[in-house]
Amino acid sequence: MKQFWVTHGGERRGPYEESEILEAVELGTIRPTDLLWVQGMREGIPIYQVFAHLGAATGPSSRPGTSPRRAKGLGVVDDLAELSRDEVAYAGFWMRLAAVALDALILWVVVLAIGLAVLAARISSGAQELVLAIGVAISWLYFSFMESSPSGGTFGKRAFRLQVLTERMERISFLRASARWVGRWLSSAVLVIGYLMQPFTARKQALHDLIAGTVVVARLGRPRVLLAVVVLCLVPFLLGGALKLFELLGR
Repeated sequence: MKQFWVTHGGERRGPYEESEILEAVELGTIRPTDLLWVQGMREGIPIYQVFAHLGAATGPSSRPGTSPRRAKGLGVVDDLAELSRDEVAYAGFWMRLAAVALDALILWVVVLAIGLAVLAARISSGAQELVLAIGVAISWLYFSFMESSPSGGTFGKRAFRLQVLTERMERISFLRASARWVGRWLSSAVLVIGYLMQPFTARKQALHDLIAGTVVVARLGRPRVLLAVVVLCLVPFLLGGALKLFELLGR
């Protein structure tokens, strides 16, 4: 009988039998976004993706007393070992860009509030440097803490159902998330080539993903295209507002 392991909250648990996995999903003790692994697989695959992949091709189970919902899942785990990393839905360039823009918008609001507080305090010496230093620290903590959290993503990524994982499809550590954040500066250098290379890599990894050994996967649900368009349209205003703020601080 096959045995399965589940990565839940950054920890691999198991072994489980097929029926235990399916029952746990129905009860909610295992989430559809948790990663399922079986001997022979190169890496874990989100449970919901496995169900979607084979469930449509399988008919009702022959087991007596099996519900349609469970029957759909039973065919899934039979061929798990044949699944490969190519079946993971890696996040595309535009959706990742929209998530980054939304995160930038959130951080800009925070930095704007800090900048206004500095202006109100009439701090004239080194005001720009102070706000910039605080903004950089907040950015590091924001990305590193949230991407290493159980949700695996910042508010921007969560809005578009994206998740940052290791290349082994496990939760990343705070240290790895920090390395990924530092790598962003390298991705931004030389005409942001580190970001532009993302659609052309095997797992759609940007330079900072390759540095930190991470991937960004798209979780269950339709992409929020309308929200992505709105966020991207806000980017020019975001940049203009940031420039205006630093102009005021420099006076």
